[in-house]
Amino acid sequence: MQWLSQYGSWTLLAIFVLLLMRRGGMGCGMGGHHHGSHGQTGTDSSAQDPVTGHSVDTRTALTSMYEGRQYWFESETSRARFEQDPSKFINAPTHRHGGCC
Repeated sequence: MQWLSQYGSWTLLAIFVLLLMRRGGMGCGMGGHHHGSHGQTGTDSSAQDPVTGHSVDTRTALTSMYEGRQYWFESETSRARFEQDPSKFINAPTHRHGGCC
């Protein structure tokens, strides 16, 4: 019981931070970041490459189908990586930058 009274507030803070990070409330540098959808967004003609996270024009981008859903790619290399193991990129964060995440 003595341990709890000494370290209880720090333990609660650590649990809060972990839960916040899991929900996406914090990200790289504690500024958070947004993970866009892999597919086409609204009536816009842009989508996000699931491998690189870059925005691509769906009118000209390379495509691949996986589990009945179409994905767009900025390059043949990106599409080839996706097709080797699609599940690796479907649920993975696509926002990549400077050695973080």
